[in-house]
Amino acid sequence: MAITDYSIEAGRARTLRQQVHLNQLDYRRELSRLTSLGGTQREWARALGISQPSLSSALKTAGTVIAVRQGFSGADPYEVCQRYAVGQLTREQLIDELMRWDYVAPEKREHDYFDDLRFSTPGSFDDVGRAFNDRLLGGDLYDTILQAVAESRRCARDDSIPITG
Repeated sequence: MAITDYSIEAGRARTLRQQVHLNQLDYRRELSRLTSLGGTQREWARALGISQPSLSSALKTAGTVIAVRQGFSGADPYEVCQRYAVGQLTREQLIDELMRWDYVAPEKREHDYFDDLRFSTPGSFDDVGRAFNDRLLGGDLYDTILQAVAESRRCARDDSIPITG
């Protein structure tokens, strides 16, 4: 009897699921961009080949989508990792973007018995950890990113210290 590792077998489906999610984000962002050019929903619906009520519904959802951050490939570190996982970014691009990202500081929490139950903070390095947990990044790549981000923060801190003498 053969033992099947379903997590390996499901890799392609996992990648396709990420691609579908990214396509939805891109579609909604594009709808927002198009409608900002002017014109009525009826005109845009006709141009897109969909009904006006469908466009109206899609625009409501599109209004909740965060724009891609200037100079980056996503709205948050997790989306950047998703784009890497589906082949839209090279390893070098991923590391560069995550190294330059201005991460949100995790929320301050009480130090008590329940610390292990802390929730992740969107926009923080927690997003990269979540990408690792979701198998968008391998362990070696996660370690490389962690070291690169730590080093870039250390250099930034050193650059902000005035030299006196």
